[in-house]
Amino acid sequence: MDPTLYNAAVEGIISDGDFVLAEYLKRDEENEYQVTPTGNTILYVAAHYGRSYFLAEVLKISPALLCHRNKKNETALHIAANEGLIEAVHLLLCIDDHYKETLMRMTDENGDTALHKAVRSRHQDGAKLLVKKDPEFEFPPNKAQDIPMYLAAESGLCEALVEIFNSCDQPTSSAGPLNLTPLHAAIIQEHRDCARLLMQWNKSLCEEPDVGGWNSLHFAALLGVKEVVSDMLGWKKFLILPSRRQ
Repeated sequence: MDPTLYNAAVEGIISDGDFVLAEYLKRDEENEYQVTPTGNTILYVAAHYGRSYFLAEVLKISPALLCHRNKKNETALHIAANEGLIEAVHLLLCIDDHYKETLMRMTDENGDTALHKAVRSRHQDGAKLLVKKDPEFEFPPNKAQDIPMYLAAESGLCEALVEIFNSCDQPTSSAGPLNLTPLHAAIIQEHRDCARLLMQWNKSLCEEPDVGGWNSLHFAALLGVKEVVSDMLGWKKFLILPSRRQ
């Protein structure tokens, strides 16, 4: 990538002396598709540094860059979501409705959507926005079998969990890696408020076992999360501790 163009994206410079972004991009069709050694276009660079005005100017000229992938199969939305840059995320999703659904459902080399990135990085506002923008998408697991609901519970993002609940037509066990449910994840990380939200949303999660046969009550008792143990036994008095598989 031309250093002048790269630096303009880093700094968010639209015009400076002899450099005018619009003129530069229109001068040669190939200019807009210049990339860094990792395959990042100026859209990625600007998204990484949160240069929202620069993003908007680039997309007026080259909207197709929205769905461009780098060498990790990431889009600019992946980058903005991972960095927690809510203004950039909002801009990328609002610039063109034609691309919005496709963009939100694109996955990187690990099978992560932008929502996976946002919740794993604990960016709650970004995660909430992404769910709101595509409430009908089921957000399937990535290659590690992590689903956004599981990652949100693991990260303690209660408000993001509520948005995900509201987008689900039917409660589901939503098992993640090793058949761990989001409730397992919240309890293991001792996110008590998230655990309570999950139990209120779907009480049957309390009984779902992992691959070793342990349900959420096993983990709550083992870790000494007394409030959660009390809540579980209060809501499901017949819940028992089945024998752990050998």
